Amino acid sequence: MMIRFRLVLSCLGLCALGIIAYANSFSVPFHFDDQTHITENPYLHQMSALRPAALLRAMVQDGRQNRPFSNLSFGLDYYFHGESVWGYHLVNLLLHLFAALMAFLALRLTFRRAGLPENRRDLAALAAIAVWTVHPLQTQAVTYIVQRQTVMASAFLLATLAAYVAGREAGSRARKYPLYTAALVAMILAAGSKETALVTPALLLLYEIYFFQNSSFGLRRAQPSGFLRRHPLQVAVAVIILSSLSILYLRPEMWAKIALGYQDYSFTLPERLLTEPRVLFDYIGLILLPLPSRLSLEHAPVLSSSLVHPWTTLPAILAWIGLIAAAFRFARLRPLLSFALLWFLGNLFLESSFLPLDLMNEHRLYLPSLAVIVPLAAAPILYTRRRRWPLAGLGLIVIFLLLATITRNRVWQSPRRLWTDAIEKAPGVARAWTNLCAVQVAEADYSAALAGCRRAVAIDPRIAEPHNYLGIAYYQLRDPERGEQEFQKAIALNPDFDLALFNLAELYRKQAEPEQAIAAFLRTLAVNPDNDRAHLHLGHLYLLQNQPRLAIPHYQEVVRLRPRWPRAYSYLAQAYLDAGDCAAARQEAERGLRLDPAQPDLESIRQQCVPRAR
Repeated sequence: MMIRFRLVLSCLGLCALGIIAYANSFSVPFHFDDQTHITENPYLHQMSALRPAALLRAMVQDGRQNRPFSNLSFGLDYYFHGESVWGYHLVNLLLHLFAALMAFLALRLTFRRAGLPENRRDLAALAAIAVWTVHPLQTQAVTYIVQRQTVMASAFLLATLAAYVAGREAGSRARKYPLYTAALVAMILAAGSKETALVTPALLLLYEIYFFQNSSFGLRRAQPSGFLRRHPLQVAVAVIILSSLSILYLRPEMWAKIALGYQDYSFTLPERLLTEPRVLFDYIGLILLPLPSRLSLEHAPVLSSSLVHPWTTLPAILAWIGLIAAAFRFARLRPLLSFALLWFLGNLFLESSFLPLDLMNEHRLYLPSLAVIVPLAAAPILYTRRRRWPLAGLGLIVIFLLLATITRNRVWQSPRRLWTDAIEKAPGVARAWTNLCAVQVAEADYSAALAGCRRAVAIDPRIAEPHNYLGIAYYQLRDPERGEQEFQKAIALNPDFDLALFNLAELYRKQAEPEQAIAAFLRTLAVNPDNDRAHLHLGHLYLLQNQPRLAIPHYQEVVRLRPRWPRAYSYLAQAYLDAGDCAAARQEAERGLRLDPAQPDLESIRQQCVPRAR
């Protein structure tokens, strides 16, 4: 009874720490990729009701993603909260707390498997996870809304591990099978939240070998069960099923996406593979010294062009080879440290190997950081005679990390401050300058935007985005000719850049050049058929040209893409009215009025089309 009480108290303490650390994150606005995945995602905007078809559409989207469950969570958030950010942050925090609790439970079980002192292991696990929960390095995963994908995948991976270990230790089938079922469900949810969780089966296999099997990796104090040898058929079936799932994830279109991905980066696959061993040591440095002055949304590690440039490339590669060899060599003597190293590398494998991704991102350390934090935080409690001083020291560290997290969250409160901070720490990254320029355009600081986007172009002339924002800035500064030139440059660099195509069409529309505007809007829709603003403005242009029949299909698309926007029904109803179809106009007006009865335009159209008594 006392053990359960302490367990509940420990869980409540972890939750309290997490809430305090992220209480000031609830007003952080949408940033960067949040726009693509949430605010400008047409699949979320179509969720006018919680129907199976709408939920499935939010999960699958365009079929080019492998993250149905995190997509679904964004869809539900958008349905209930729209673009009010607090709801998204609440879900992110709840997932972070769930991850912390699962990590605590899994660590307690692991320490027990390792035969560590009973009177210290729970306290050591609590201290380690407390440090992890409030570590400021986690802000990019928890505070950055779109990185919920990382938190979800990590939380369910930890839940898989905790349920699996508990099931392996359960004394009866009545307890084993529910726990194994929970582990399987959690593993599916993890894999469907982000691809990084595909390593879950390998991590479970390593755990089985290290902490349950009678092999060279076995623990002297653990009681071997020979599970793998006694159940070869079950293991083979599991491997076949998981391999099949991996093939589904790595289907041909995914391989094509990987093959073309390096076109968007200034480095090649060999250069990335040479650079990542050094980046892994940079990651460890961030975990050990997570000062807010070192944390950034952008990092710019020096690219390794060969084994000797920079000179640290070859030593880093050799060091990791040596560490991996040592992990296997000393697996029996130091199983916890050995497993921690493999946990670190295993959880970073996909994002730090061959995939065309940024060289370095902090959110990738959300789960791997446990491998560094747990040994350092737990060791003083486990292996010192007196616990008072280690606990006091860890308490001060937790307070320091908590304050650092709160401080870091303040940077996320403002898009301008976030990107200015990124530029101060990585001034050679073109994307940081581009996004600062985008913020300045949104804030109507057009002169400053010109400087920022020119700097981005100077750093990387191959990217189209800064030219798009230069076009907006020039137009707003009453230089439409240069604005048009910049939009054309952006389109030349990226013919499928629908935002630049849309802005060029808008420029033509505002310059009273309807034919050119219509052509540019049609090009926009050829690239992105779900661009609701392009459909909307095309409808307006056709109405101005007295062609309501051409306007109607575009307004219908606006209604499909934004079914909860009453004005969309007003535009469609007006187009039907102008086309002489009063019955359809009345029907659309009534649909809009059901969303917002206080729409005078809709009421006027409805009244005009009331059937008259004969």
